[in-house]
Order: sequence, then C-alpha cells, then structure tokens
Amino acid sequence: MTDTDKDVCDTAPVDRKDIIHEMSATALSDMLDALSDVVCVCIDGKIRHANATAITVLGAKTQDELLGVSFQSLVCDDFVSGLGDLLAVLSEETEPTPLHVTGSNGHISSLGVQVRHLPELASTAYVVAAQNITRQVALSKAVRDSESRFSKLVDSALDLICVMQGGVITYVNQAGLTLLKAAFDDEVVGKNIDEFIHPDYQGIIDDDIHEFIDGDALIPMRFVDISQNRIDVEVGISVLEDGANPRFMIEARDITAHNRAVTALRQSIETLEQRVVERTSELQEEVMERRRAEERLRHVASHDGLTDLPNRSLLMDRVDRAITQAHRDSQKCAVLFIDLDGFKPINDTLGHDKGDLVLREVATRLTASVRETDTAARFGGDEFVLVLTNLEKTKDAVHVAKKVLTQLALPIDLGDGSAHIGASIGIAFYPDDGENTAAVMKQADNAMYHVKAVGKNSYAMASDTKDQAPEGVDKLAANN
Repeated sequence: MTDTDKDVCDTAPVDRKDIIHEMSATALSDMLDALSDVVCVCIDGKIRHANATAITVLGAKTQDELLGVSFQSLVCDDFVSGLGDLLAVLSEETEPTPLHVTGSNGHISSLGVQVRHLPELASTAYVVAAQNITRQVALSKAVRDSESRFSKLVDSALDLICVMQGGVITYVNQAGLTLLKAAFDDEVVGKNIDEFIHPDYQGIIDDDIHEFIDGDALIPMRFVDISQNRIDVEVGISVLEDGANPRFMIEARDITAHNRAVTALRQSIETLEQRVVERTSELQEEVMERRRAEERLRHVASHDGLTDLPNRSLLMDRVDRAITQAHRDSQKCAVLFIDLDGFKPINDTLGHDKGDLVLREVATRLTASVRETDTAARFGGDEFVLVLTNLEKTKDAVHVAKKVLTQLALPIDLGDGSAHIGASIGIAFYPDDGENTAAVMKQADNAMYHVKAVGKNSYAMASDTKDQAPEGVDKLAANN
C-alpha cells in the first residue's frame, strides 16, 4: 500500500472507501475521464485523483505526476496567498471563480473553478470541477485591447459617432460634442436622440430602424445642436447588439457646408441656364428675323411689287416645273397668256392710281379662278399668265379661260365709280404646242394676239391659230 492509499484510509470511512474501491472505482474513473471539464478530487488540499482532462490541462503526462500535489500551489493568482484553505473558501461560491493555474510544464491556463465539499468521503475532501476558459480569457483580453484601440480611434474621428440604446445616447465621441456645440459629455450622454434631430426628421431613428441599416448606405438627415442651429448630415447606422434591447452605433457626417456649396452652384447653374435660354431666345429671334428678312427679299425679288403675284422670273421657273412634272406623270400642263382689253383708256383718263387699283383687283380675281397648285403671275404691264398643272384634257384649260373672262367682265369698284374691262386669252399646251418653256410661252402669246386681232375679249388655243394669225399684225397696235 502506498503512502497516498494510507492517507486515504486514515481519513475516509472504511465502508465508503471499500465501496468506491471495490465496486465502482474503475467505472467512476472512466466516467470522469469522459468529461471535457477538469475534475480533481482533493483531500487535505492535495490532489488524490485527476481525470484525463485535468492531466492534460495541468501539463502532466500521467496522473501519478499530480497525485499529492497541492492544488492551491498550482494557482498563480496573487490574491490566493492570503486565503488560507482555498478550496474551503471556493466551496462557498455559487458561481465559477476564474483562476490562473500553472501546469507541470510551466504553461499557464485559465480555469473557471467550482468546488464542492464531499464530507461523506472525508471532512477535508473536495471535488474541483473547472472549465478550461483559457481561449475565452484570451479573446476577452483581445476584445478589451481592441475596444481600447477602437475607443481611441473613435475619439479621434472627424465625424460624430455615438451609441444609442432605447433611444438614449450612451456614448458620444469628441467630434460629436464639437458638432453639437457641447462642452461636456453630460450635455449629450443620457439625452434622447430626438433632442438633437430636427423636427422634420424626428421618429426616424428609434429602436425599429433595421430597415435603414444597409451596409455603407447613408441617410440624408438634419440634426440640431444644443442651440437649435440646423446641421445637415449624412447618417450611417450599425447594430452593436441585437435582441430585446438592441444597441446601435450612429455615425453622422456634417454636410452643411457641402449642401450650401451645392445650393450655390445649383443657383449659379440655374442663373446661367436662364441666361442661356434668354440669349438663345434672342438668337432664335434674330435668326427668325433674318430669315423673315431673307424671305421678304426673296419675295420682293420674285414677286410683283404692285399685285404681289409671281413676277416674270418666278413665272418662268413655275412653267419649267410644270413641264417637268407633266413629262414625269405623262400628263398635260397649260399656259394661258392674258392681255387686258380696255385697260389703257382707264390708265390714261383716270390716272395711274386707278389703273393700279384695277390691276390689283384683276390679280385677286385671277388667283381666285385657279387651284392652289396652279400659278397666277404678272408678266408685265397689263399682261398676266396662268400656269395650269396636272391636266388630263384640253377642255380643263378652256373651262378656266371662260371662268376668267366671266370674272373680269364684272365691274371693278374704283370708289368714286367703276371700271369695265375684258381680256384676250391665248392657250398653249405642253407637249402639244411645244416641248419647252420658251416654245409653250411663245405659242400662248401668239394665240393671245390672234384673239386681239379678231375681236378681243375671248380666248383661243394655239393649236387652232397657228395658221390663222393675220399677217403683219402689229402687237403694240393690237394692244390698244
């Protein structure tokens, strides 16, 4: 029998020892070895049994290295030196006590120790159960170190950073105090967050703000400082602790100056845009006026100043176009050459003003006698020309000639009297009477002088008068 066995026999009841030793010692040892926690049975402060986890944590290779070792001697915390019987003191604690122990290999481990008295085994018998919390302690220390470094970073941050729980500010950094114009922490800490939020935005930041937490997303808001001065900010929200009573970290960046600059820039841009619009409008008006002037110049150059009908130059262009279109569409076009009968006496006896009045009225009646696609032009003096397009039959031109004769036969009001005139009309067709503008115009002109020669105030077609024109007819004489 070993000295250890002798000590156990001296201090433990024989029947209890016999039962443990003879009936269940092996089963109990196996059961303790299966536990992940450190388990040691100590009598008189010395280790009498250690499970497999205890052997490993305490740096031993076998249980024999630990047997007889004082458990209290393994504890390296300074405070235990004045406790006397450490195990007796710890047995009175209901919660685990954190201790640092040094193993046989010199390695220090952190344990959460609970001690239970085993009076049925011996008056000084205790079972020590401990969780290995070495990793947790290391992590806790790292967290504390990290929090310390984080606190320094937060305090030196340029943006407001505060912690809120239940709507109440529990922490604010120096930048936050500066932003809110506070001299001391207690002017902000302990206050409800809404005290520093503009009334238009109150109620947004409360405990139900998870919907606003979106990674790096920032919420535009408006704060107020202690003096109720407005502060434009961008706010980011993070969850520090979730659950029934969550904690949030709020970061706010002052963008008041930025917003003012943006507003000023926007106003400058709007002013510039307005000036551009005004100048563009002025330029557009100038361009339109120039175009109108150009149109007027083109109109003056291509229209008769008295009647506003196309003049001879524009007339020739219209005849060219009519012939081109007729050739393309395999149709006919016609030229009606009109010379007024009885106009010269009116002009000579009543004056040029009355004569001009007659010419303007003739222009109005001729325009009313043709389609919009046709042309009524003043050829010169009291000579007018009608250009008729898209004709299928020659009688369409005859119909227009008769209509013109009817219209011109009506009296012309001169204000203090009336005038009566007639017209001699010559009609020529493309392609029947000519293949180009000059030929068709000449044939229409000849047909008109034939009418003048044979009686006036009528019409004739060039195809009927080519061989009937009186010889030696003086056109100027025929005009009279």
